[in-house]
Order: sequence, then structure tokens, then C-alpha cells
Amino acid sequence: MSETTSYNRRQQIGLGLGPVLFVLTSLFVTPAGLQPAANAVLASTLWIATWWVTEAAPIPVTSLLPIVLFPVLGVTSVEGATAPYANPIVFLFLGGFLVALAIERWGLHRRIALGLLVRFGTDSRRLILGFMLITAFLSMWLSNTATAMMMVPIGMGVVAQRQALREPTQANPLAGRTADVLDAGSVEQSNFGTALLLGIAYAASIGGVATLIGTPPNAILAGVARAQLGIQIGFVEWMQFGLPLAVGVLLVTWVLLLRLVPPEETVLPTGHEQIRSELKALGPMGTGERRVVAVFLFLVLGWLLRPFVLEPLIPGLTDTVIAVVAGILVFLVPVDLRRGEFLLRWQDTTRVPWGVLVLFGAGFSIANAFQVSGLSAWIAGHFVGLRGVEFIWVLLAIATLVVFLSEIASNSAIASLFIPIMAGLGAALLVSPLALMATVAVAASFAFMLPVATPPNAIVFGSGYLTIPDMARVGFWLNLVGIAFLTVASSLWLPVVWG
Repeated sequence: MSETTSYNRRQQIGLGLGPVLFVLTSLFVTPAGLQPAANAVLASTLWIATWWVTEAAPIPVTSLLPIVLFPVLGVTSVEGATAPYANPIVFLFLGGFLVALAIERWGLHRRIALGLLVRFGTDSRRLILGFMLITAFLSMWLSNTATAMMMVPIGMGVVAQRQALREPTQANPLAGRTADVLDAGSVEQSNFGTALLLGIAYAASIGGVATLIGTPPNAILAGVARAQLGIQIGFVEWMQFGLPLAVGVLLVTWVLLLRLVPPEETVLPTGHEQIRSELKALGPMGTGERRVVAVFLFLVLGWLLRPFVLEPLIPGLTDTVIAVVAGILVFLVPVDLRRGEFLLRWQDTTRVPWGVLVLFGAGFSIANAFQVSGLSAWIAGHFVGLRGVEFIWVLLAIATLVVFLSEIASNSAIASLFIPIMAGLGAALLVSPLALMATVAVAASFAFMLPVATPPNAIVFGSGYLTIPDMARVGFWLNLVGIAFLTVASSLWLPVVWG
């Protein structure tokens, strides 16, 4: 969700509506068969959900409410309410965030992006694909927001140069400004530019699906699965499911963009000179970049080799431990020891998205409250009548609901609310709860229609180059593609890789 500049009508309504729903549910609405503790959790969740959806308070602030409400209402002790905020998944993400900050500090991500882009030549279709592949790859390891903020200016530079090449008598209005988010007001809109920028926005969201640390809903699923089902979903396990799904949706997105927004010309004669000049301006790889590469390889290889090589040798080793070790290393690996310069400084951690970590904790705390209060079992009991429905139709309905809800609400908040419910629903329907939970987690990242749906959408829209109808026209069809791919993957591919 993008930040708002004023306290709008929706937020004002939500500010009062949340507590009102809490009081009404607590005092006057007690569904049949629901125990007092479960009713308290239901009332609390309605309050939290209302504030999350309307953003009446900052999402991280709302995420602290379980620490207040659950102990006061007798649902759990304060220790029980706060322990989920220290779930191993929280520290897995913290380690990943620290390594990502080091990568960004030394500009390694920019060198990778520019170095790969020059290899995609001057074919406009290949160039769009190149931007999408690189954006998706970076989004697997960095935040979707950081990836989009880096790639959009590079893309705008290419679009601006294309205009300058078509109008050689005019100076390039954006020359030399691709290091910042650009004002596109002076750039003529074209199908090529529209497809390129939409491709960047969509690829940033799709790429996050591929890895466990790619986007918060994936981690929320892993945390709830560990807490409620006793199942550990590691980095490799998630990639077995998420990577093929992300690749498939990404390629179809590229084809869809070329169909719905076909570039005006197939070949841009020297359209990648802007990229070449920026890559040349970076100069040779420095000490900081090389050592960040070493830490990044340590992290990724550690995750990939843990289940097969490392865990038998070190039984207590987990993906979280590897991530925290990497997070510590970026503060200890020197760039210039005499000057006391290391890969990361503590003051750099002001850019860690601490609010996301608090949001994780809230999701895990709510999931725990659902379970210990019996609310999950009560909800599941009301869906027993769906046992005769084909499982694929259940998945389709869930995917559709979550995708379109995520168009107007934070995908992390939606995942935090729905994933615990899916854990109980699976038991009621006598089906794999993991399939339902994975469907929610991925669907929360497959909202492509509106600028407010995801930070990458908002960043691209904020460039001023696109309109909401541009995004909605392509995004609607892409939503349907994502729903279809996800439904098939959850029903057919997930049982194969997760058992």
C-alpha cells in the first residue's frame, strides 16, 4: 500500500469503526457454540482487521494491538501474546534485510541490473523481457519496493532515450537523471514505455513469490505452518513450489503485455546506449561490492545446501541461523580496516523495515490466539458442508477472493488474517491445509490492477508516466492469469513437491 498524504475519509471511518465492532462483538454478539475466549479473539481480530484495511493507524502500530488485547481479555498471557513476535521467521527476514541493505549500500544490485541489461540487445520485446527477468531476480532477494525504486529510473532512462532518438533535434529531457525517480511529464507516452514500466512493477511482485524471503506473505505462511501444524517450510521447500510458479506467471505476463500493449517498433537501433553509459560510469567493481558478493553467496549457498549437506553435519542449523550469521557478517567484514569501514554500519539499519517485522509478529500472535482459543476449530466446523465440493473449486474461490481484496488492502495484512483461518479450514474439509495456506500467501502478491495494491505499482504510477486505466486494463487480465496459475499449482504441483 502506498503512503497517504492526508487523513482521508476511509481512515476516519476506520478509526471509529474498529473499536465499535470490537465492543459490539464482545458485548452483544456471541455466535452459537463460540467460547468466550474465542469470541474475544474474534472481536479483537475485527478491530485489528478494520484498522489494517483502512490504515486508520500505521500498520505497525495496529500490529501491536494483540500484545494489549489478548492478555487483557484473558485469551493468553502476555508471554503468550509476545512470544510469536520472536518467531524464527522474523529473524530469518531480519538477516535477509541486513544483507539486502549491504547490497544496496555498495550498489551491487545496480551493477548486476545494468550488466545484464546490456546483454539483451536492442530488440524492444527482448529488452522488456530483460527488465522483467532482472527485476524478478532482484526481487527474490531484495524487497519489492527497493527493487522497483531502482529499476524504474533505469527504465525511464531507456524510454527517454528512445524519445530522443526518434526526435534527434530535441535534447533528451531526462539525460543524466536516471539515478533518481523521474518526473515523466516531459516524456511522450508510448506503448513501449507503458509495457516496460508495467513489466517492472509486475515483475517486482511476481519475483517475490519465488523465495521464502521474497515477500512477507511467504514468511507468514512458514511461521503459521510451524506454529499450528508443526511443519517447517525451509528455503528450498518454498523454492520448489514458488520458483516454477513465478517463472510461469512472469513469462505469461510478458506475452500478455506484448499483446495488450504492443511496442511501436521491434528494434531500437541504439536504445541501450543509456544503459551502457551508466554501466561504464560505475567503473570497476570495488572492494565493498566484491565482499558483499561473498556474503551474499554464503547466504544463498547456505540455504540451498542446508537440507542436503549442512544439516547432517550441524543438526541445529536452520535457515534462520544462516540468515542471522550473514546479517552479523555484514557488520564484521571490513572494506577498509584501517579506516574502520565495514560492509554495513549500524546507522544504516534505520532503513530496515522494522514495521514489517512487527507485522509478522502480529500475524503469528493472531494465529496462535485462533488456535488456543478454539476459534480456528469453530470456523472450520462451519465449512464441513463444503466437503463434497471439488477441491480445485475451493482453491479457485479462495485465490479470487484474496487477489481482489489485496487490491485495496495490504497484502501482508490480508495474509496475516486469512492464513490462520486456512489452517483450520483444511482440517474441516479433510484436505491439505498447506495448499489452502499457500494459495492465500501467493494470491496476496498477485494484485496487479491498482496503484494502491502493491508498492511496486505505486512507484511506477508515481513516475507520472502511466494512468490508472493503463494499469487496470492490463492488471485485470493479469489477475485472472495469476488466479488460474495459482489454482493449478496449488492443486497439482504443490502436493508433488511438498508431499
